[in-house]
Amino acid sequence: MTPTASAQTRSRAWTGFAVILAFLGALAGSGSISAAPAFPVQHSANHRYLVDQNGAPFPILGRTAWFITSLSVTDYRMFIDDTVAKGFNAIEFHVVNHDPRGNNEPLGGNGAPPFTKKLNGSDWAGSLSYGNINNDAPDFSLPNETYWTHVDALLAYAESKGVLCFMFPAYTGWQGGDQGWMQEMVANGTTRMRAYGAFIANRYKTRGNIVWMLGGDYSTTGFTAPQLAVEQNMLAGMQSVGGQSSTQFSAEWSGNSIYTDQADPTLRAAGTLQGAYSWEDPTSYVRNGYNHSPVMPTFLLEEPYDEEGPDGLDIDPYSTQPVRRYQWWGWLSGIGGYIAGNGYIWPFNDGWKLHLNTQGAQDMARLNAFIKSIAWYNLVPSELGGMRTLITAGGNRSFESNYVAAAATPDGKLLIAYVPPNHSGPITIDMTAMSGLTRARWYNPASAVYTLIGTFANTGTSSFTPPGDNGTGFNDWILLLEMQ
Repeated sequence: MTPTASAQTRSRAWTGFAVILAFLGALAGSGSISAAPAFPVQHSANHRYLVDQNGAPFPILGRTAWFITSLSVTDYRMFIDDTVAKGFNAIEFHVVNHDPRGNNEPLGGNGAPPFTKKLNGSDWAGSLSYGNINNDAPDFSLPNETYWTHVDALLAYAESKGVLCFMFPAYTGWQGGDQGWMQEMVANGTTRMRAYGAFIANRYKTRGNIVWMLGGDYSTTGFTAPQLAVEQNMLAGMQSVGGQSSTQFSAEWSGNSIYTDQADPTLRAAGTLQGAYSWEDPTSYVRNGYNHSPVMPTFLLEEPYDEEGPDGLDIDPYSTQPVRRYQWWGWLSGIGGYIAGNGYIWPFNDGWKLHLNTQGAQDMARLNAFIKSIAWYNLVPSELGGMRTLITAGGNRSFESNYVAAAATPDGKLLIAYVPPNHSGPITIDMTAMSGLTRARWYNPASAVYTLIGTFANTGTSSFTPPGDNGTGFNDWILLLEMQ
């Protein structure tokens, strides 16, 4: 969550009919329209991505929904339905809300607070202003059944729609401040936080669509001793409950980090999913995650949000259009998936519904369909995991705004390269990465239209020049090479 300040010339466009076929093909995935995932998810055999209980590959295609528990049943169902309609299969949120920028914190969509009592034993109505936090903070060991019944229904509805929930039991908050619960966690102490961890794990032990999230914009190395103790004890409480369906853990630590950057060995050992978090250089951090040993599924956890730059809230200088570049970069750098956000939607304040269909949201819907239309799970990023250097010229070897991200399958049947808006000139591909005669096409990420380039042998190198403006004032394109 955002910190406070914080083409070769034989081209021809497909006809409208072909575009329809492409859309249907995307819906069909790699051959047939897939059924809803059978939760819980687990690691693939090579630990590079997630699969469901039937072994079907599950790409993390996520949307941030930080304050979703503050919504009414009607509104959270509408949001989840819209999310699924755009091809997303995951949402990320904190189950109890604290951030003052969000909707009606800390109350649930039914008006109930998450806990019943203050630490001094008196009733707690949801105030987050304290005379003495050690007396007035909510007691995490005394949950409010009315609030949690609302959460129960939300999680059940999400699972019925095939949505995986990346859920923070207690989002700690940027620098441990008022965007999260760290101060209250310390006030509660280790015993209560262990009890809370056991409570939430036990309550949802049969729920299959959860990824448990630790941290919350804080911290890889900066926890104080009391802060570390309460985070560890909440985790210990969660781990104390046997027979849980959902056993995947990830975290959002400090910005510019991956899960395994966590300094504390206890917290680090809990991780099963390598989330990468960076607003400045997401590609490098996702690649770091992919390259880490032991291997875990790696995904872009957080990056610049839609409408948080000059086109919207103007609170993040990195959130410049088109923000789709970050998701394309991140996905091709880690393969496991991504989670994306919108600055107006995640708090669910008045007017959020007006931002559900932005260019960014539509771009993500196209990306989701594209991913599902190919054998994404076989891709290996360029120069990682034994993959050769796919782009031999014009692609940059380190991350900059004109960096070209590329990945290919080891069997040489598929290669994808994302050419970002700031790139100019051709890119050169090592065609020996392909295993036979290859069809080359451009894919427009802003319209989902394919343009045929031609057919190429799998010898030597070939140069490809992007077509130019893709119709949105930007010139980012995806090069798609497929063996004939």
